[in-house]
Amino acid sequence: MSRERIIKQQARESLRGNITALIAGFLALAVMGVIIFDVPVFAAYLLNLVDAESGEVTGDSFLWYLLLEFGALVLAAVFSPLINGFFRLAADTAVKGGCEINSFFYFFSSPRRYFRTLAVNMGLCALYSLLTAPLAIAGRLLGDVLPAPAITAVLVIWQIFVYIFFIHYPLAAYAINDSRQAYYYVFGFIGFSFRYSGALIKLIFSMLGWIALCFFIIPTLYVVPYLAVTLMNSARWLFAMNNKI
Repeated sequence: MSRERIIKQQARESLRGNITALIAGFLALAVMGVIIFDVPVFAAYLLNLVDAESGEVTGDSFLWYLLLEFGALVLAAVFSPLINGFFRLAADTAVKGGCEINSFFYFFSSPRRYFRTLAVNMGLCALYSLLTAPLAIAGRLLGDVLPAPAITAVLVIWQIFVYIFFIHYPLAAYAINDSRQAYYYVFGFIGFSFRYSGALIKLIFSMLGWIALCFFIIPTLYVVPYLAVTLMNSARWLFAMNNKI
């Protein structure tokens, strides 16, 4: 039996009795995303900050639109520990074999833990932005030369690879054990992520059939928790092999 099959089988067994909490956490994240990112867009149209036909910001409303976008980013940062909370649910399921919904709010349990989580998230976000921004800028400059779908596809693929190479393992490690300083999670897994990026890519490719089901809303409720626990299960074994947590 292949390594990937064993990891996925263990994840499916761990999900029994825990899927409800994971679905609840995923739905909470989805609702939070809609509120933070879609409501400001709707408000911009409702307040006539954006032209309904062209989608462009009207000249005299640029400052208000900027403030609206800035407010959305601040809210995203403030509530970002909920993302870590979903990772925590997956970690508890993979490592302990069981999770409770209160783990979703684990990183709000004390001021010290909350602000350390913000530091980890902002550090990883800055790293992600630093690595994805140059290609995004190049895409804008080449917008008149190359077809938009090709540019979008390249940007999405690069963003996924940046997540795989730099972001996934630190978030997984922090969810399993958050006792170290923030800089350890931001910078301490770069070499590890490169070394085991192939294992992560191989595991994701083995689940492409499941991921394709996310085009439909209802299957997503199972696929996302299953994917989260599977990736966490793989990560925790790799961490144990390398004494990373």
